[in-house]
Amino acid sequence: MPVYVSLVNFTQDGLATMKTRGITRSDAVKRNIESLGGKLLQAYYCLGEYDVVAIFDFPDNRAAMKAAVLNASMGHIRIKTMPAVSREEWKGILKETWGKKGKKK
Repeated sequence: MPVYVSLVNFTQDGLATMKTRGITRSDAVKRNIESLGGKLLQAYYCLGEYDVVAIFDFPDNRAAMKAAVLNASMGHIRIKTMPAVSREEWKGILKETWGKKGKKK
């Protein structure tokens, strides 16, 4: 299944209600993902520009986009989602592009 990376920021409401609704919302996010055939592979809570970096499997771009809309519509997060490929897939792309040795033709 295709892999997606989401960069997430908590909204002001998300921060203000973290104590009372944080875990409940986190569970709802996971249910939304699973309802669209996706799987949360990992979530990292961060310091810095983004509050969470999450990695998912989704069947396709449409499912990933629906999950982003569903989860952002809850009002506690803003999401930037992008497709990603593994290092091995990237190496295959380079080989397909420039030949078996990876050299530019």
